[in-house]
Amino acid sequence: MPFRGHFFLLFAPFCTGCLLLFHACAPDHRRDIRAYYFPVEALRSGRVYEYVGTGNSDNPSSEYWYYKAFKRDSGWYLAATYYDQNFQIGQIVREKINDGGAVAREYFLYEPDTITQQQAPVPVTIESASVFPFQVRDSTGILLFKLSYHPIWEPDATVTLVRHRRFLGDGPPFKFKGQSYPSIRFDVRETVVNDRGDAEAVEGVGEEWYAKGIGLVYSRKTYGAGELTLENRLNDIFMMTELERRAKEVYDDTRE
Repeated sequence: MPFRGHFFLLFAPFCTGCLLLFHACAPDHRRDIRAYYFPVEALRSGRVYEYVGTGNSDNPSSEYWYYKAFKRDSGWYLAATYYDQNFQIGQIVREKINDGGAVAREYFLYEPDTITQQQAPVPVTIESASVFPFQVRDSTGILLFKLSYHPIWEPDATVTLVRHRRFLGDGPPFKFKGQSYPSIRFDVRETVVNDRGDAEAVEGVGEEWYAKGIGLVYSRKTYGAGELTLENRLNDIFMMTELERRAKEVYDDTRE
């Protein structure tokens, strides 16, 4: 029995050394996908991404995200503002660009005020901030994003969104303005829960494509048993002045 104990003490360091050597020599299969996220340094002057979607509707409509990057002593940041087809603000997100990826620092949703019906900001609590990874190994890794907020129309309730992204690998070439861009794909799973009432959690599944040098170019999400499908594809990229021109044109027509 003592011999067995001494044998273990001698053998254990040997095993540990072998394991360390194995891991040191094992190839690192991580893939750098930073180039597929939004080109932060090129967005210092800001750009509007126009996405055209249909989903369950036969009438395509445009939605817009305005991306603007800025640099501070602590590094790069990316601010994203969402405008719906009526040019109303729906979301504002501010991200910190780290070595490992993009993480959400601030998040605001906008909902109609119950009195004025004007869009009002709703503070959001970010519980898990991962937005986009710059290093991925394979399709087994899950990226978690989670937030919660109190809706204006039901301030005592808490709505929680949980989003899981899973890297799927290369996607199809994305055609944009006469050029072809390589893309990557993510599987997306979402759960939306309201802690008040008898409503069940809403489950959504879908996919996102990111094109090299551009960022998000395609998304599709289906909720429930297929009752609602949201599908958007990048249609154009332009300056903020063009979005302002379009909004002015629409609102000038409504006044006539």
